[in-house]
Parts: sequence; C-alpha cells; structure tokens
Amino acid sequence: MAQREPTIASILMELAEEYDDVVAEREIYERVLHRRPSQARDPFASIRERLRFQASEVGWVRLGEGKLLPLRVALTGLRFRVAPDPHEMATGLLLRTRLIPFVPLNRTDFVLIDTGGSPIRFQFDAITRIDDLFGPMEQPAINIGDWMQQEGMFDGDTILVTIEQTSPLTLRFQREPYSAVLSIEARRQEQELLEGIVARVLSSRSLPISAAEAVLPVYARASWRTTYAGRPWQELVMSDRRLRLINGMFLSNRTHHSLVDLFDNQEKHFWEAHDAELLAAIDALQHDMLESRREAAAQEIWNGVAPRASTARVVFDTRTGETTVVQPDPINALQDYVEQIEERLRNGEYDQSEWDMIDEDDALFADVGIDDDELPMIDDLREFIAERPELLAAARRLMAALSPDEIERLRHAQSNEEIQNILAARFHRMLPDHPHLFATLVPYVASDTTISDFNGGLPELEAISDDDISPLDQEWDDENDAWDDELDDQPTPGDEALAASHELMERFYAFLLAQGKSEATAASRTGDLWIYADFLASYYAQTLAEGNYATLDECLFFFYPRRVASSSPRGARELCTSLKQFYAFLRAERNIDDRFAREMWRRRDQAARVVDLYERIDADSPQFERLFVRLFAPYTV
Repeated sequence: MAQREPTIASILMELAEEYDDVVAEREIYERVLHRRPSQARDPFASIRERLRFQASEVGWVRLGEGKLLPLRVALTGLRFRVAPDPHEMATGLLLRTRLIPFVPLNRTDFVLIDTGGSPIRFQFDAITRIDDLFGPMEQPAINIGDWMQQEGMFDGDTILVTIEQTSPLTLRFQREPYSAVLSIEARRQEQELLEGIVARVLSSRSLPISAAEAVLPVYARASWRTTYAGRPWQELVMSDRRLRLINGMFLSNRTHHSLVDLFDNQEKHFWEAHDAELLAAIDALQHDMLESRREAAAQEIWNGVAPRASTARVVFDTRTGETTVVQPDPINALQDYVEQIEERLRNGEYDQSEWDMIDEDDALFADVGIDDDELPMIDDLREFIAERPELLAAARRLMAALSPDEIERLRHAQSNEEIQNILAARFHRMLPDHPHLFATLVPYVASDTTISDFNGGLPELEAISDDDISPLDQEWDDENDAWDDELDDQPTPGDEALAASHELMERFYAFLLAQGKSEATAASRTGDLWIYADFLASYYAQTLAEGNYATLDECLFFFYPRRVASSSPRGARELCTSLKQFYAFLRAERNIDDRFAREMWRRRDQAARVVDLYERIDADSPQFERLFVRLFAPYTV
C-alpha cells in the first residue's frame, strides 16, 4: 500500500515538536518544502496562508516580524483568568468562550485539575440565553457546578487557570476572590496585555481577527506569561473604546458593524458619544493648526494662502460624456471656516464621494487588483516600498505612459479586473523598450545597499524574450496596437520634476552616508522623500527644491493621511524629520531657505494627530461628512 504524502498541516505539526524556542518563519517554510516540494510560482504561499489563518491549529504562534513559536512552548505554564457571570455561577455552567484562545471550542481532550492536582469532574453542556432579536440561543459550556460548590464560589469570584501541560492539555483551576486582581502588578500586566492586543487588531489588514491571532502572540512574548494576575482579556477588550469583542471569539476595531447592530439602540448611543468625542478632538487640533499657520505667516515664512491643487476632482457628465476638472480656488488658510462648513452641511452641499474617499486599493503605494492569496503579507508597507523602490519606480513609469484614452477608461473602470486589463495592455507594449520595468525584487541586504535600494534606481536586467510573453499577453498587444500612436514619448513637466527630485535624493543619500549614517538609515530617510516628491510633481509639476510651506502643509494635512496607504502617526513624524534633514542639506548645498521645513517639523505631532483622527472616522458614522470636512479644513471649504 502506497504511503500517503504528508500534508502541509501535518508537517507543520511535526516541526512544532522539534523546536523549543523562537524560530524564523522562513526556516519553517524551507523545511516544509524540503519534505513537500512545490513547483508553484510562489512555493511559500500555501504554507504562509496556513500559518496566517490557522497557526494555532497546526501547533504554532505567529509572533510577528517573521517569527514563530511552538504553541506547546507558549502554552506550558501559561496563566489566565476566567470571570463567570452570575448566570454561570447559578447554573455551574462555564462558557467555553471563557477559555478561548487557549482551549479552542473544538477541543474535547482536555483535563481539569484542582490546586491539589486531583481531577475535576465536568461534563460538556450548553447555556441557553434569550436574544432580543433571535430568541433562544445555545452557547457551548462545561458543567463544573460540583467544583464551584465545593470551592464555595460566590458572585464576583474568579478562576485563575494555569496550563500545567499540553499533552494531554491539562488546566489547573484555582478559585480567587475578585480582590486578588486589584494589585499594582496586576494593573501593569493588564495594561501591557491590552495595548498588545490593540496594536495587533489595529494593524491588521483584515478585520475581525480571531483571538488566537490577537491574544496568543501577546501572551507568548510577555514576561508575565506564567504569572498573570490581571482580569480576563475579554473584560479588558470590552471596556476599551478602541475594540469590539464579537461572539467572544473575534476582535475588531470599535467601528466594526454587524447585522445585529442595525437593531441595537445602544449602537446609536455609541455613535453619538463617539462622534461627539471625535469632533471635540478635531476642533482642538484645528485650533492648534490655525495658531501654527498664523505664527508661520507672522514670521513671513508664507503668505497664508493655500493653493489647494490636490483638492481638484473630476466630474463626469453622463449626458454629454464629457469630463470636467473642478479646481477650488486658493484659500486664506489663516481664517476659521467652521461657520462656512456648517452652513454648507445644512444646505447639503457636501457629498461623501466629493473628496475622492478611497480605500487601500486606490491609495498611493497600495497594490491594486492583486489577490492577497498570491502575495506575502506586508506588515509595514512603508518599509516594503523603501526596501523595494524598483516597484514604485516601475509603477510611476507605467502610469506616465498611459494615453488620455486609457486614463479616461481607468477613471470609469468598474472592477479591479478591468483596471488590470487596461494596465496590462500598456505594460506589455512597453516591455520591449523598457525591460527594466519587469524588475526582480530582492531582499534588502544592508552591506550591499546602493542608491537603487531606496530611490527607484533600476537594476541592469536582460531584455525579456518573446518566449516570455504568453499568448494572452500577445492577444492584448494585438488588440491594442492602435493605442501606440496615442502614446506621447515626451516627458511631462511632472515627469521632469520627479526626475530632478530623484537626482536631489541621490545626493542626499550620498550625503547621509558621508556623514556616517548607516545604509539602512540613509535609505529610510531618503525613501520618505518620495511622498512629497510625488505630491509636488503630480499636482504642481515642481521639484523638491521648489517645496514651500504652503505645499508641504497641503501634503501633510490633506494628501498624506488620505492618499498614502501606509500612512500612520509614526510615519507622519518620520516624514517631517526626513524633510527637515533633507532641506537642511539643500540649504548647505544650494543656499535654500529651509525655515518652512523646520517649522513643519515643529508641527510633526499635529501631522500625527491628523492621521490618528482620520483613522478613527468611520464611513458608516451618521456624522461622517461633518467629521471629515472639519478635520481637513481649510482644504474642504
């Protein structure tokens, strides 16, 4: 009888028994492939997918940063707390969700013992609860009523659970009064646990996520993993305004909605409180920004006028088929426009789509129309772009080559597939003359870093052969040959500006290295400049050397939070620092006035606050338009 080929899951579970410490994910990928070779384009994809969504089921904990830890190592000795509610205390039935993620719902092979090591007898059962919307509902539970009675448990008492061993999975139950969780040390542990969970949830690209993804990694890394004395993680999550606990098993940010929310009056009250708090924070930030802009004008760093080029929007007339670009007039940014904004809101003059509200698929530096299943997860997109600038440079070159007809078709594309078809046709026609667009992205290696590692310098690659073009590619090429005549080979002013900024960035990179900065630091600082360089070239056809207070204000406080997929409060601060250093370099090299960059660096916390507040605005909020236009004033007036 032929021996069955091992599955990825079985190999992963076997490997989990061979390690006793943290290990790099890539090492595990390679060991799996050694035992189960793959001819797939990305042989790691299936393994990565299994670990991404089912790590705990195959014996691992994903710690982040490309690291794994065997689940049995993370669980052995781990301590957590369970707090039964009055109904559970009265019936002796403990909800199974109380034990998640340490004991999954599908596990029935676990053992309970008391503090003396004696077995605790229990039965699998269910708790019936009455839901206002759906009526009676059953939830899985275990019946430990005899033990509760023996221990003399009262309402408010908790159960401290310690995982004694993982094979068989053995849990030691210890009754504790509620007062046991009031120590200073317990509070410190709670805060660290909560913030770790928040960080994992808010950084996730897809929500909701399982408790195994959000909670286990935090426990696994914690110094108090075996001595935790705080409250249950579920209780911490439910008391935090940033998070939501869903069915006791999944976590999301507080703006996640379900069908049940439509019938929940409490949700309405939440929005009212949430939006009132958010609007107050926006008003406080706008007050600070207005003061800073007026101070800069008083120092004659600028005249207070915001040109607002990036606020232009395209309006399509369905009757005539014509497209019109609507460009708002420049505005005095030294005035308060709250009253004007509120008047426009009352008149219904704002539209949620007016300011080109986008998601990640449409943002700068985002991957458009690519199936996540075919790509590795990118935890830090800014870092990914900084280390692989060939990708960005190739994309910019492709977009610059599009004909007016192609651009128009992109504007009205109804699906990612349609977008891919338009771009693919142009891409394949460009390859013979621009083979470097088919760049090979290699991992960043600090010792070999060159200028091309950050700035879009293009590697020397052999031209693509006809054999490398599929019949489908050729079909697209044949169908669209007529478009070639529309391609304008002459660079646009924006192209020329971006190229000039590119040269300045090269010199800045070399300057940082000469100053003794590490290659990684030089690459990171210079890579940050792409955002402002792209903004200036796209909307003003200007180079970085022509940057000023007005355009940088618009970039940081309107463009960056909305159009850069990897925007973050930390990224905003880093961008301000990189720009300050760059313009100090230009001041020494070209005698350029860099006061505007230094002044904006002083406003770096404001830039971070804008990003943070924007992330907290939910498109489903009844007050979305008000929050949005108030946050981005004066660019929305």
